[in-house]
Amino acid sequence: MVLGKQGVRLEAWKFGVYLFIPIVASIAFNDPDRQRFWADYFQFLKYPANPNTDLKEQFEELQKQKQLQKEQRKAYAEQMRKLQESAQKSRRRQNGEGEEQQQQESGKKRGWLW
Repeated sequence: MVLGKQGVRLEAWKFGVYLFIPIVASIAFNDPDRQRFWADYFQFLKYPANPNTDLKEQFEELQKQKQLQKEQRKAYAEQMRKLQESAQKSRRRQNGEGEEQQQQESGKKRGWLW
């Protein structure tokens, strides 16, 4: 906390900024053309392409698409799991399974810390 004359100036400046920003923003963005531009830019309101379309059908179609995407993600995850398992098997074959058995029997572990 700043005391004295500097503290008063700081508080007055902060108060001015706190008033200035909302007032300028409301003046700048109160223009209908600018509001329409930003509403279109951020797509605040999304209307159907055709007013005669059935929203229930569109909603069901979106649900089907999401379900299909979910199934595809699940199949992809299963494929990745199988690929990971096959990669681990091939690494074991390259390193030699006999080394792992000898390592387990001797009780020594191979790695950075242990």
